[in-house]
Parts: sequence; structure tokens; C-alpha cells
Amino acid sequence: LKFAALARRPHQQSRAIWAPLPAAMASVERAGAAEAPGSRKRARQIAAAVPQQAPAPRETQDAAKAKEEKSSEMTKRQRTWRVRCGERADGIKNPIREIMDSIAGKENPSKRLISLAQGDPTAYPHLRPGDVMVNAAVDALSCGLANGYQPSQGHPACRVAVAEAFSPAGRAPLKPSDVFMTLGCSEALSHCIAALAVAGGNMLLPRPGFCLYQVLCDYHGVEARYYDLLADQGWQVNIQQLESLVDDKTCALLINNPSNPCGAVYSKEHLIEVMGAAEALCVPVIADEVYAEMSFSEPYVPCAAATTRVPVLSVCALSKRWLAPGWRLGWITVHDAGGIFADAGVPDTLLKLCQVSLGPSAPLQAALPEILRSTPPEWYASVLGALEASARCCVRRCKAIPGFEVASEPQGAMYFMVRLQPGVLAGIDTDDVAFARQVLQEESIAVLPGQCFAAPGYFRVVFAAPPEVLEEAFDRLEAFCRRHTAKTEVARQ
Repeated sequence: LKFAALARRPHQQSRAIWAPLPAAMASVERAGAAEAPGSRKRARQIAAAVPQQAPAPRETQDAAKAKEEKSSEMTKRQRTWRVRCGERADGIKNPIREIMDSIAGKENPSKRLISLAQGDPTAYPHLRPGDVMVNAAVDALSCGLANGYQPSQGHPACRVAVAEAFSPAGRAPLKPSDVFMTLGCSEALSHCIAALAVAGGNMLLPRPGFCLYQVLCDYHGVEARYYDLLADQGWQVNIQQLESLVDDKTCALLINNPSNPCGAVYSKEHLIEVMGAAEALCVPVIADEVYAEMSFSEPYVPCAAATTRVPVLSVCALSKRWLAPGWRLGWITVHDAGGIFADAGVPDTLLKLCQVSLGPSAPLQAALPEILRSTPPEWYASVLGALEASARCCVRRCKAIPGFEVASEPQGAMYFMVRLQPGVLAGIDTDDVAFARQVLQEESIAVLPGQCFAAPGYFRVVFAAPPEVLEEAFDRLEAFCRRHTAKTEVARQ
């Protein structure tokens, strides 16, 4: 008990007290070597060998107690709630939300709202998931065999089916270990960017391009560098520009094909050129291929099929081609080249990222093999036919409206960009945000301004609505433009 009391004294004091102890113990050992350990006599010898310290004066004890009470009182007065947001999460900025929040709620109450802004293919009843998809999901839910946790990388049978469906011609077939299941295509993109996001790194993004790319780069600490898509050349990649953007910190080139927001579909020849540039620059590719096979006439070619010499992380999902964005089922396929990704540990890093969210819904993963293998070709054809008819309707109407110009007609996906001609629309000119705001206020038509996609002077049209809805929308757009064109003519006179 005496030793325990000594141990509770302040550090400097206790060090002085304990310093003689080894010598004291040695003395006791010599004197009482014959005695049994733990005997009372030996304990008294040890206690006597340790120097005794005189108790602190009473005034010193009172001062220490007063100091302790004062410190405790100050702590109580200073204690406050210190809840703060994490800097990375708080710093997230989505251009679409920031711009559209300034416009939202200002539509004309006398006219029903028609949205040409939201990239949801299921907004109208003529585009819905097929019966094979729905039945596969129902069967997976009702069988009771897909209610538990799945491997973080994904359901084994699900990954086998994805590997079979997405192995490109001319390249080594994918293995199930090359597939990583994710919560939709957005998480797939996030995982790919995070896996390659070295400290101080930069990534090449398309302009115009889906704004989530920039959001994810910012979140993962990667500098976004933009390469241009050439509007008057089918929104092809400006290949000559790439070399000027690349340095030893460039971690990836992101390619979106078919394209959101442009509706471009790249030919195999153009993709071979782009991938050749990536090979020459030794830059891996992240391929956003969520609109895979959604091409009207130009045959769709995945990036990994254009070359075997560039490592590619390709992302896709059920969101667009299968018309199920709310199912949140996506995947990453790793197309390595000479073990470049494997040597860098990219697959292992992707697995670690998947271990955070533990993967998408188990029943939907269980349903995916049936969806990929049994959805009939005629269903895909009917969806593409409906989208192509809507695209043609939009392009035909745009060409007849003053102030509008279609630089490159859409070849696939669900979008195209309309250029605002300078000097035509009074009070607007080429201000895409002002155009989106005023057309919503006057005609209750919602479009996304080009600034959402780093393309000022344009606006994006989603042509997923049926032709009869689009005709009404463009009737209003035409009326709006003719009113504002007349104002321009009056001003000139």
C-alpha cells in the first residue's frame, strides 16, 4: 500500500523517491535471502530501505487545491459544442444543383412543366425496364437465397455474367476477378478516380462533359484538366491538345462514349487515335461507358476494344441501356495491359474501396445474370428506336427555330447540345443561364444551361420524352424565341 501511495505522487517527486529503490532492494535481498518471498519481515525490510519524504506544508497543499478548483471552474466555463463539418464533404459543389437551384420554382403557373433537363429515361411510361428484368428481380427476391451479405467485390455468379457480357473482341476475356460491383455508375466512377488519385495528381476530363467528373476529382483531391471536344466535328476529342495537358502527375484520361451531354458516338478509327495518344503519353484510361450500345447508326466500340496496349477501367450500369437508374446497380471492369494495373495494385485498391460500402443490393446482383443473358434483342431495338425517333423530332424542330443551332446531330445516348446564336435573342444573346431562366419563367420548359457542362453558350436537351411531348415543348420554345427575336428586330429599327 505504501508503494502504491508513492506511485500516485507527481512524476518529478516520485522519480526522486523511487531512485534509491534498486539499491534498497539489493540490500534487502542480501539480508533476507534465506527468507521466503512475501514474508512480513521482508516487507518491513523493503519499506525501511526506502527513504521517507516529509509531507508537503499545509499552505502548499491549500494552494494546490485552490489552483485545481480554479482550473476546473475555467474548464466548465469554456466547454462548448464543437460540431463541425468535414472540409472535403463541405466543399462539394455540384454545378447543376448550384445553377438550377437559382432557377427552380420559377416556372409559369399557367402552363404545365415539361422537363427536357433530367437524364432519367423512365420519366415517361413508354420507356420502362423489360419483363425479363422485372421477373428476374422478383424471382431473386422471392426465392429467399439473396438476403445476406455478399462478397465485397460482388456476387460471384453476377461477376461471371458481367465478365462474359463485357469482354471486348480482340482482347483477353475478362475473368470474374476483373469485375467489381458498385452502387450504380456514380460509385463506379468514384472508385476509379479514387484508386488512381495520387497526391498532387491531375486527370484529363472532356469539355463539354458530365459535371460529376469534376465533383469527384475535387472530392478526391485531383486537379481537373480539360481537353476540348470539337463541336463541328461530331464532338470528337481534340487529340493534338492532349500532349500539352499531360505531365508526370497525370493519373488518367477520362473518355465518355457515347457521350453525355453531346450525344456523340465515336468511330473505331477515332477511338484508335485517342487510345494511341494515351499509349504514347503512358496515361491509363477511365472509360465512362454507361451508354454502351446506345448508338443509332455508328457501331458502338468500347475503349478496351480499340487497343490492347492501354490499361482501361470501364464503368457501366443498369441505369441507361436497361432503363433502371433507380436500381443503383453498376460495375467496373478492369482491362489490364501487360499487368500495368496489377503491378500498381489497382485491383487491390478497388477491392478496398468496395469493402467500404459492401456492394449493391444482393437480390439485384442475383438477378443480373438472367437480365444480361435473357433480355431479347428486340427489346433493346425497341428502346433505341424510340430514342432515335425522339432525337430526330428534336433536331428537326431546332433547325426551324431562330436563335438555335445544332452543331452536331446526336448519334446516340439521350442528349444533344444546342448552340445559342449570337445577336438573335433580345436580352439573352448567348447567355445560356439567362435563356434557361427565362424560358422556364415564360414557357415552363426546363433545360440545362451549358455552363453545367463547362460549355457556356449552349444548352442541353434530353430527348427521352415521347415525340408528342417533345412537339409541345418545341412549340413553346419556338414561340419564346420568335417573341425575343421580334424584340431584337424592333431594337435594331
